[in-house]
Amino acid sequence: MKYAILGAGAMGSIIGAVLKKGGQDVILVDPYQEHMEKIKRDGLQLQMIDQNEIVHLATCAKPAETVPVDVVIILVKGFHTVAAVNGARGLFREDTIVCSLQNGIGNEDILKEIFPHTPIMQGVMWMTGTLTEPGRVKANVGGGTAIYLGSVDKTPGAEEAVKNMAAHLRAGGISAELTDNVQKHIWAKAVINACVNGPCGILRMNVKSLFNHPLGMKLVEEITQEVVDVAAHKGIQLNYDSLIADMVASVARAGEHLPSMAQDIRHKRKTEIDFLNGAIAAYGAQLGVPTPANEYVVRFVKIIEESYEFQY
Repeated sequence: MKYAILGAGAMGSIIGAVLKKGGQDVILVDPYQEHMEKIKRDGLQLQMIDQNEIVHLATCAKPAETVPVDVVIILVKGFHTVAAVNGARGLFREDTIVCSLQNGIGNEDILKEIFPHTPIMQGVMWMTGTLTEPGRVKANVGGGTAIYLGSVDKTPGAEEAVKNMAAHLRAGGISAELTDNVQKHIWAKAVINACVNGPCGILRMNVKSLFNHPLGMKLVEEITQEVVDVAAHKGIQLNYDSLIADMVASVARAGEHLPSMAQDIRHKRKTEIDFLNGAIAAYGAQLGVPTPANEYVVRFVKIIEESYEFQY
């Protein structure tokens, strides 16, 4: 099967490398020319599970010059989705299947608008990655399932593609599972991202510092409860106590990192707040569910994001 990774930063490069190791034909598509040229020339240097190896992949730094593939995996930030797809239309045939592995919630709504007649897959990744320099990535994979995959519209084509992709990822060395309820996994991860990304960015602190402060923990609890309430109104059942316990355990193991949105704020970049707390607040407004904690996180992040030039 021929895959294209649209958005080949850290995670896109890692997923592409794993699929290639699993025996598939893969091309990385990203405008980061230095990264693409380095991989094309020397291969991708991949560090994963204490192993270092070089994976040779095709690359394309000019998305407009792409050719059709069987599956396009989208890994750009949510606010870049429309522009990225329109800039790489050559990747898509009528029967090309689209898969979002993007962070946050609401990505499938954007894809369904762009591709109303195309089978769509969606997945959530319980792993992280770092692009340490052009052509070199580090994957952080825990002991559990790294990726959950499911079909958005349950069409036969998408269901078969989900099954195949999970097998290809496992063949490449990552634990991937099929799920009939991928939205539950996506929302469960959205809870964590909503609790730590915006708040850590606003407060300029790492995750452990947030959780160790009593008011920080209170904010985490309020955000979590609001997400659970909104999800329930959408027919997605999440367990509040389990979510809190899992987050506390995770922070105890590895809470020293600065979340991606906090890094975006540090470097004065546009954030994905609209796909995390912003999406929760928007769904809450539609469904009549109060989300004051999430709304305030959104307001503060947007003020910061839109006023970088005035900040000290």
